[in-house]
Amino acid sequence: MLFLAMISTMAHKLKKPLKLILITLFWFLVWEVASLIISKPLLFPSPVDAILRLFELVATKAFWENTLLSLGRVSLGIVIAILLGTVFGLLCSFSKLLYDVLYPLITVIKSTPVASFIILIWIFIGNNATPIVISALMVFPIVFANTYQGIKSIDKSMLEVCKVYKIPNKKVLTSLYLPSVLPYFSSALLSSIGLGWKAGIAAEVLCTPMRSIGRAIFDSKTYIEYTDLFAWTLTVIILSLVLEYLLTKLLKMVFKKHDIDAKGDKINGN
Repeated sequence: MLFLAMISTMAHKLKKPLKLILITLFWFLVWEVASLIISKPLLFPSPVDAILRLFELVATKAFWENTLLSLGRVSLGIVIAILLGTVFGLLCSFSKLLYDVLYPLITVIKSTPVASFIILIWIFIGNNATPIVISALMVFPIVFANTYQGIKSIDKSMLEVCKVYKIPNKKVLTSLYLPSVLPYFSSALLSSIGLGWKAGIAAEVLCTPMRSIGRAIFDSKTYIEYTDLFAWTLTVIILSLVLEYLLTKLLKMVFKKHDIDAKGDKINGN
C-alpha cells in the first residue's frame, strides 16, 4: 500500500511537467511538418536545425553579451515601470485630481502603437536607451491600474474600524492593505513582464543597438540567415518563460510569507 501511495504521489507530481512536455513536442511536430511542406530550409528551417543553431550560438561569447545586455536593458525598464506605476497608483488612489490629470496620459500610452513610440523616442534619446523606455512604457499602465484598483478595493468600513480602535499603522498595512493590493499587483507583474520583454526586443530590432538580441535578429534578416532568426526567436521565448517562472516563484514566496492566498484573504485569518 505504501508503495502504491508513493507511485500515486510521483504520478501526480509528474502530471503537469509531462503535460507541458507533450504539448511542447506537439507544437514542435507542427513546426516540423510545416517546414517539410514548405520545403525551403533557408526560409523556414526545421526545429532541429533551429535548435542546433541555438546550441552553436550559446557556445559563443557574442551570444552571452547580446543576451545579458538585452536582458539588462529590458529589466531596467520593467523595474522603473514597476516603481513608478506603484508610486503613482498609490498617490492617485488618495488624490482624485492627480488621477484625473494622469488618466489621459495613461490612455495615450495604452492606445498608441508600440512602433510609433519606438520611432519617436529613438529620435530623441538614441538607440541604447530606447528599449529601456519602451519596456517601461508598456509595463507602467498595467502596474499603475492594478495598484490603483487594489487600493480602491479595500473595504472602507474596515478602515473606519481600524481608526476607531486605533490599530497601529503597521498592523493595518500588513493585515488590510497588503492582502488587498498584492493579488492585483502580482497579476499586473505576471501580465506585464512578457509584454515589456517583447516590446523591449521589438525596440532593439528597430533601433539596432550594438550587442543586443534585437540587433542579432535584424542582422539575421538582413543577411538572409533565417536559421539564426529562428534561433534568436527561441532565445527570446525561452528567456520570457524563465522570467515569468522566476517571478511566479518569487510572488508565491511573498504570498506565503504574509499568509495571503490568491484571492487576497489572510489564510490564517489574522
